[in-house]
Amino acid sequence: MLLTLDIGNTHIVVGLFEGPRLAAHWRLMTDRNRTSDELRLDIRGLLGEANVDGSRIVGIAVSSVVPSLNQPLLDGLGAFSDAPIRFLSAANSPILLHVDDPRSVGADRIANCIGAHHLIDGPALVIDFGTAVTFDLVSETGAFLGGAIAPEMLLAARALFDRAAQLHAVVLDVPPSVVGKTTEANLQAGIVLGFLDLVDGLIKRFRREVDGALTVISTGGRGKLFAEQLSGIETYVPFLTVDGLRLWWEDEPATRRRGRAT
Repeated sequence: MLLTLDIGNTHIVVGLFEGPRLAAHWRLMTDRNRTSDELRLDIRGLLGEANVDGSRIVGIAVSSVVPSLNQPLLDGLGAFSDAPIRFLSAANSPILLHVDDPRSVGADRIANCIGAHHLIDGPALVIDFGTAVTFDLVSETGAFLGGAIAPEMLLAARALFDRAAQLHAVVLDVPPSVVGKTTEANLQAGIVLGFLDLVDGLIKRFRREVDGALTVISTGGRGKLFAEQLSGIETYVPFLTVDGLRLWWEDEPATRRRGRAT
């Protein structure tokens, strides 16, 4: 079985694959101060829930945008499994990164491009609703062509609530009208409808700059909400990133996977 971990700024998404099938998945809060012992116990507990022990894990594929957790993860996972551990990065990316500084491309964005290219026969735009909302443009051949980054809706709302004394936190549901009659409805109209239009507007801009059809995929925490509200998003793939990690692992030459960790 293959264990995959997508370490983001807010959550760690853990996927357990049996062949191409996602057998189990979990979501942990990201804590930059977490120790190797804590990570070992967390992952061991999750695998125990699935009745899987370390001996059944043949490989561990990781994408991380939190460097401070990389070494604790290596130490923690290495304590209960002999499986090789590999971190996806720009240095070992199987796809071309057509940007000015390839080293700046996050591993999660590379995994998303790999997953999208596997799903779509043609150019694609991946929108990942994480701590930041990333827009990744994937070429017909699977290369990363660049993209855009926007603040996530809840992150922007929290900044507003923190700075405005008379505004309080509200549930970020889609309101029935843009004309709010209460403070709560005003906030929902401005934040939720405003972010829907932000995403819709960027999709239209990407389409104008791409010559030909462009399939738009959403993933991440609020990916389903935006896919349900915007006709410009064709499909929602909840675990695109960890599936991209699986595909990367399967395509990696065995000789490069034998090392303990790279």
